[in-house]
Amino acid sequence: MNIRDILNQYKSDSRVASLAEALNKGKNPRVHLKGLIGSSDSVVATALYFLQHRHMIFVLPEREEAAYFLSDLENLLEKEILLFPSSFRKSFEFTQVDSSNVLQRAEVLNELNHSSEYGKIIVSYPEAIAEKVINRASLEKNTLEISKGNKLSIDFINEFLIEYDFDRVDFVYEPGQFSIRGGIVDIFSFSHDLPYRIEFFGDFIESIRTFEIEDQLSVEQVNSITIVPNVQSKFLTEHNISLLDYIDPDTLIWFKDVAFTLDVVKDGYKKAVAFWKALPTEDKQQNPQWIDPKFNFTDEKMLADQLHDFAVVEFGKQFFYDPNEIISFDIKPQPSFNKDFNLLIHNFKENEKSGLENLIFTDSAKQIERLYSIFEDIDKTVKFKPVHLSLREGFIDLGQKLACYTDHQIFDRYYKYKLKKGYTRSQAITLKELRELKPGDYITHIDHGIGKYAGLEKVEVNGRSQEMIRLVYADNDLLYV
Repeated sequence: MNIRDILNQYKSDSRVASLAEALNKGKNPRVHLKGLIGSSDSVVATALYFLQHRHMIFVLPEREEAAYFLSDLENLLEKEILLFPSSFRKSFEFTQVDSSNVLQRAEVLNELNHSSEYGKIIVSYPEAIAEKVINRASLEKNTLEISKGNKLSIDFINEFLIEYDFDRVDFVYEPGQFSIRGGIVDIFSFSHDLPYRIEFFGDFIESIRTFEIEDQLSVEQVNSITIVPNVQSKFLTEHNISLLDYIDPDTLIWFKDVAFTLDVVKDGYKKAVAFWKALPTEDKQQNPQWIDPKFNFTDEKMLADQLHDFAVVEFGKQFFYDPNEIISFDIKPQPSFNKDFNLLIHNFKENEKSGLENLIFTDSAKQIERLYSIFEDIDKTVKFKPVHLSLREGFIDLGQKLACYTDHQIFDRYYKYKLKKGYTRSQAITLKELRELKPGDYITHIDHGIGKYAGLEKVEVNGRSQEMIRLVYADNDLLYV
């Protein structure tokens, strides 16, 4: 079964229609969605998105839950969903910055500033939305747009990137780095999970393309890119604003537990203020990027006040506002079968008697084959339809007559979210690691196993000289890679 068919069912669902209608009534309504179990919340949110192409921010109680929710949305929508993280490795500890998160935050702001697409989806969590952001004018002023055919000097790019805390290296291998070799500039920004290669002809940009780190091969040509600075270290000032001041006033905010979010922000703000007061003046002077928490964070009172200016949808189990409308869903959790497939088959048969359609969500074709094989052995009459994508948690929607099960719950397997956006380090050897290898170091080849590194050697391949890694195996067998 195709996910579009399922989403079309939900787009015409009376409960989703009631939600859309409630959000169009009056100014900044409060709507409670009750009974959403498992991944049904992301399915309903996706259906509403198709009905109302407006910016949406989803605030989940903590980062891990936000990542699972974001993964669901990416799989259902097949589009980029933006994660808006906290800048810091630990909650509200402003001395321990995570540079990757800082750049990711800046890229989200840039997307909201420059994207022509209306209806951006952002997923976040309390610690992240409590942090203030650079205002639009300052971000615009400090953003570099590079387009094919434009005139731009390499010296200017070099100065811009160094000024904005990008590291100059020989070869880029992780975000926040750039390299310059002759008329070629490589930049690894967090706006894309691959680095960019810009080729110059004099002072004119001849081409821009993405490329793979491991083999340096081109992936796709692009016409323009936007490079956003590390806004955390240099540009946050007393003029910072809340994310809620930055976004469009028509943005719809989804909350899973408003009270919990306000408590996290309240406790975190107090913690940051106390820490700031305890810091020696000398430490503050030596670290100008450390900012007084009153300029860096929104407290819970300000956040609660700002939320009055937006339409808010509450879902989950805890509700905070007096609702303009309550919409109830008759949804149950996916049962636990403990890998007892007789029990699963009995459940499927009971669902059929009740008029429910059995669906199994998985992104693994092998798992579907395995299930068909198991059912073939036990009961050939059992029926289900595979849906070729993964969700974090199954559910039974009695209103839609759908039993949506996940393969990982059926097989009692741990499920880890997979995010499409953002840099994920490959297991393949990087240029940096290659430069650090010494003869005699052990390397694992994916097909041939562990061998000893014996340096680089130029080898003639199809009439061309190519530099290759030489590996030595037992009995002095050689492998060139």
